[in-house]
Amino acid sequence: MIGAGGFIGSHLCKKLMTETPQKVLALDVYNRKIKHLLEPDTVEWSGRIQFHRINIKHDSRLEGLIKMADLTIHLVVICTPADYNTLPLETIYNNFIDARPVVKYCSENNKRLIHFSTCEVYGKTTGSFLPKDHPLA
Repeated sequence: MIGAGGFIGSHLCKKLMTETPQKVLALDVYNRKIKHLLEPDTVEWSGRIQFHRINIKHDSRLEGLIKMADLTIHLVVICTPADYNTLPLETIYNNFIDARPVVKYCSENNKRLIHFSTCEVYGKTTGSFLPKDHPLA
């Protein structure tokens, strides 16, 4: 699971550990949100989750880790709406271009891939139509 330390990834890791017998290779640059899942001897799923600190932009271990997995779940995206307008190229690079090696390695190694995106691909949220001074905006 690439992006295992993020909001969705951390919750998905916990769900997989508590409700399935699956093993998880958890990849991310941070592990703050899943640190409690990684502590040996304190949880019943000890040994079923491994954390690898990795930046998919430039880490030679990526292909090997994908080869080890039956399924790759790619959760890494910039999900800061302010960045879409102020840093549009960086956002496109981070959300799409930097994911190309993941897609490539999955394809070349005949591995299944689930690729997530941000909710903004579905259009504007209800809050975006509210006046700027509205308490929910």
